Amino acid sequence: MQPNERHILLRAEFGIGARLRDPFSYGVLSPPSVLVQGTYAFLHVGKFLLGPSLGLQGGMDGNGAQFAVQPGVQIYRRFTSALAAHARIDVPLLITRGACQRSAGLMIPPGSPQWVGGGIAPNRSVVYPPGWGYCPELSVGFEAAVGGAFYIRSGLAITAEAVFDLYLGNGGSVYPIIGGGLGILVDYEVLP
Repeated sequence: MQPNERHILLRAEFGIGARLRDPFSYGVLSPPSVLVQGTYAFLHVGKFLLGPSLGLQGGMDGNGAQFAVQPGVQIYRRFTSALAAHARIDVPLLITRGACQRSAGLMIPPGSPQWVGGGIAPNRSVVYPPGWGYCPELSVGFEAAVGGAFYIRSGLAITAEAVFDLYLGNGGSVYPIIGGGLGILVDYEVLP
Protein backbone atom coordinates (compact mmCIF):
# COMPACT_ATOMS: atom_id res chain seq x y z
CA MET A 1 0.00 0.00 0.00
CA GLN A 2 1.31 3.43 -0.96
CA PRO A 3 1.36 6.27 1.63
CA ASN A 4 -1.20 8.42 -0.23
CA GLU A 5 -3.25 5.57 -1.66
CA ARG A 6 -6.99 6.18 -1.90
CA HIS A 7 -9.78 4.06 -3.35
CA ILE A 8 -13.31 4.62 -4.52
CA LEU A 9 -15.24 1.38 -4.05
CA LEU A 10 -18.63 0.75 -5.63
CA ARG A 11 -20.41 -2.48 -4.78
CA ALA A 12 -23.73 -4.01 -5.85
CA GLU A 13 -24.90 -6.96 -3.77
CA PHE A 14 -27.87 -9.33 -3.59
CA GLY A 15 -28.61 -10.35 0.00
CA ILE A 16 -31.00 -12.44 2.04
CA GLY A 17 -31.38 -13.01 5.76
CA ALA A 18 -33.24 -14.88 8.46
CA ARG A 19 -35.27 -13.21 11.18
CA LEU A 20 -34.19 -14.23 14.67
CA ARG A 21 -37.46 -12.84 16.04
CA ASP A 22 -40.74 -12.94 14.09
CA PRO A 23 -43.52 -11.41 16.24
CA PHE A 24 -45.87 -10.76 13.30
CA SER A 25 -45.47 -14.21 11.72
CA TYR A 26 -44.02 -12.84 8.48
CA GLY A 27 -41.84 -15.95 8.18
CA VAL A 28 -38.24 -16.70 8.98
CA LEU A 29 -36.80 -15.29 5.75
CA SER A 30 -36.51 -11.52 5.55
CA PRO A 31 -37.15 -9.84 2.19
CA PRO A 32 -34.44 -10.44 -0.43
CA SER A 33 -32.71 -7.16 -1.13
CA VAL A 34 -30.31 -5.38 -3.43
CA LEU A 35 -27.69 -3.08 -1.92
CA VAL A 36 -25.70 -0.54 -3.93
CA GLN A 37 -22.99 1.05 -1.81
CA GLY A 38 -20.20 3.51 -2.48
CA THR A 39 -17.16 4.09 -0.26
CA TYR A 40 -14.34 6.60 -0.36
CA ALA A 41 -11.48 4.83 1.48
CA PHE A 42 -8.84 7.47 2.14
CA LEU A 43 -7.76 7.29 5.81
CA HIS A 44 -4.80 4.99 6.55
CA VAL A 45 -5.11 2.85 9.68
CA GLY A 46 -1.99 0.70 9.65
CA LYS A 47 -2.29 -1.42 6.50
CA PHE A 48 -6.03 -0.77 6.22
CA LEU A 49 -7.95 1.99 4.43
CA LEU A 50 -10.95 3.51 6.19
CA GLY A 51 -13.62 5.83 4.86
CA PRO A 52 -17.28 6.87 4.80
CA SER A 53 -19.84 4.93 2.80
CA LEU A 54 -23.35 5.52 1.57
CA GLY A 55 -25.69 2.75 0.49
CA LEU A 56 -29.16 2.41 -1.00
CA GLN A 57 -31.04 -0.81 -0.38
CA GLY A 58 -34.36 -2.05 -1.69
CA GLY A 59 -36.35 -5.19 -0.95
CA MET A 60 -39.77 -6.68 -1.58
CA ASP A 61 -41.87 -9.33 0.12
CA GLY A 62 -45.56 -10.18 0.52
CA ASN A 63 -46.04 -7.13 2.77
CA GLY A 64 -44.74 -4.68 0.18
CA ALA A 65 -41.57 -2.83 -0.68
CA GLN A 66 -39.05 -1.47 1.75
CA PHE A 67 -36.18 0.89 1.09
CA ALA A 68 -33.20 2.03 3.13
CA VAL A 69 -30.60 4.75 2.97
CA GLN A 70 -27.49 3.51 4.77
CA PRO A 71 -24.78 5.96 5.84
CA GLY A 72 -21.82 4.22 7.42
CA VAL A 73 -18.12 3.58 7.54
CA GLN A 74 -16.05 0.84 5.88
CA ILE A 75 -12.55 -0.51 6.45
CA TYR A 76 -10.78 -2.25 3.58
CA ARG A 77 -7.54 -4.11 2.96
CA ARG A 78 -6.20 -5.74 -0.16
CA PHE A 79 -3.87 -8.57 0.90
CA THR A 80 -2.75 -9.72 -2.55
CA SER A 81 -3.56 -8.80 -6.11
CA ALA A 82 -6.44 -11.31 -5.96
CA LEU A 83 -7.76 -11.13 -2.35
CA ALA A 84 -9.16 -8.37 -0.16
CA ALA A 85 -11.26 -8.10 2.98
CA HIS A 86 -13.63 -5.48 4.30
CA ALA A 87 -15.82 -4.74 7.30
CA ARG A 88 -18.54 -2.14 7.57
CA ILE A 89 -20.93 -0.56 10.03
CA ASP A 90 -24.04 1.17 8.69
CA VAL A 91 -27.05 2.92 10.20
CA PRO A 92 -29.96 1.98 7.89
CA LEU A 93 -32.86 4.40 7.77
CA LEU A 94 -35.51 1.93 6.65
CA ILE A 95 -38.80 2.98 5.07
CA THR A 96 -41.40 0.21 5.33
CA ARG A 97 -45.11 -0.26 4.85
CA GLY A 98 -47.02 0.96 7.87
CA ALA A 99 -50.61 0.87 9.04
CA CYS A 100 -52.73 3.41 7.18
CA GLN A 101 -55.25 5.48 9.06
CA ARG A 102 -58.49 5.80 7.15
CA SER A 103 -61.51 7.95 7.71
CA ALA A 104 -64.62 5.96 8.61
CA GLY A 105 -66.43 7.82 5.81
CA LEU A 106 -64.26 6.12 3.20
CA MET A 107 -65.04 2.62 4.40
CA ILE A 108 -68.04 0.47 3.57
CA PRO A 109 -68.36 -2.04 6.38
CA PRO A 110 -68.70 -5.70 5.42
CA GLY A 111 -72.33 -6.79 5.67
CA SER A 112 -73.82 -3.43 4.62
CA PRO A 113 -76.13 -3.43 1.57
CA GLN A 114 -73.46 -1.70 -0.54
CA TRP A 115 -70.75 -4.29 0.27
CA VAL A 116 -70.16 -6.61 -2.68
CA GLY A 117 -66.97 -8.19 -1.42
CA GLY A 118 -65.00 -7.51 -4.56
CA GLY A 119 -63.46 -4.19 -3.67
CA ILE A 120 -65.86 -1.96 -5.65
CA ALA A 121 -69.21 -0.83 -4.28
CA PRO A 122 -72.23 -0.66 -6.61
CA ASN A 123 -71.94 3.15 -6.75
CA ARG A 124 -68.34 2.73 -8.06
CA SER A 125 -66.71 4.08 -4.90
CA VAL A 126 -63.69 2.13 -3.69
CA VAL A 127 -64.02 -0.31 -0.82
CA TYR A 128 -60.75 -0.51 1.09
CA PRO A 129 -59.97 -3.91 2.60
CA PRO A 130 -58.15 -4.06 5.94
CA GLY A 131 -54.46 -3.40 5.48
CA TRP A 132 -54.99 -1.48 2.25
CA GLY A 133 -52.54 1.21 1.28
CA TYR A 134 -48.89 2.04 1.68
CA CYS A 135 -48.33 4.47 4.52
CA PRO A 136 -44.56 4.67 4.94
CA GLU A 137 -42.98 4.34 8.36
CA LEU A 138 -39.37 5.05 9.29
CA SER A 139 -37.38 2.49 11.23
CA VAL A 140 -33.77 2.99 12.33
CA GLY A 141 -31.33 0.10 12.47
CA PHE A 142 -27.76 -1.01 12.90
CA GLU A 143 -25.95 -3.19 10.36
CA ALA A 144 -22.52 -4.79 10.74
CA ALA A 145 -20.90 -6.89 8.02
CA VAL A 146 -17.61 -8.59 7.23
CA GLY A 147 -16.65 -9.92 3.86
CA GLY A 148 -14.07 -10.69 1.28
CA ALA A 149 -13.39 -10.01 -2.36
CA PHE A 150 -11.82 -12.12 -5.08
CA TYR A 151 -10.44 -9.96 -7.87
CA ILE A 152 -10.99 -11.30 -11.37
CA ARG A 153 -9.40 -8.15 -12.85
CA SER A 154 -7.27 -5.50 -11.16
CA GLY A 155 -10.32 -3.34 -10.37
CA LEU A 156 -13.20 -5.85 -10.55
CA ALA A 157 -14.03 -8.39 -7.86
CA ILE A 158 -16.67 -10.88 -6.77
CA THR A 159 -17.65 -10.30 -3.13
CA ALA A 160 -19.31 -12.25 -0.34
CA GLU A 161 -20.20 -11.05 3.13
CA ALA A 162 -21.91 -12.07 6.36
CA VAL A 163 -24.36 -9.49 7.72
CA PHE A 164 -26.02 -8.83 11.10
CA ASP A 165 -28.93 -6.35 11.28
CA LEU A 166 -30.80 -4.98 14.26
CA TYR A 167 -33.89 -2.88 13.52
CA LEU A 168 -35.87 -0.84 16.02
CA GLY A 169 -39.59 -0.97 15.32
CA ASN A 170 -42.70 0.63 16.77
CA GLY A 171 -43.13 0.62 20.52
CA GLY A 172 -39.49 -0.26 21.22
CA SER A 173 -39.61 -3.61 19.39
CA VAL A 174 -36.24 -5.03 18.32
CA TYR A 175 -35.87 -7.17 15.18
CA PRO A 176 -32.52 -8.97 14.72
CA ILE A 177 -31.64 -10.51 11.34
CA ILE A 178 -28.61 -12.53 10.23
CA GLY A 179 -27.80 -13.09 6.60
CA GLY A 180 -25.36 -12.76 3.79
CA GLY A 181 -24.85 -11.45 0.33
CA LEU A 182 -23.04 -11.95 -2.95
CA GLY A 183 -22.02 -9.12 -5.22
CA ILE A 184 -19.67 -7.35 -7.56
CA LEU A 185 -17.13 -4.71 -6.52
CA VAL A 186 -15.55 -2.05 -8.70
CA ASP A 187 -12.33 -0.74 -7.11
CA TYR A 188 -10.91 2.49 -8.52
CA GLU A 189 -7.55 3.61 -7.15
CA VAL A 190 -7.36 7.40 -7.08
CA LEU A 191 -3.98 8.44 -8.43
CA PRO A 192 -2.27 11.51 -6.90
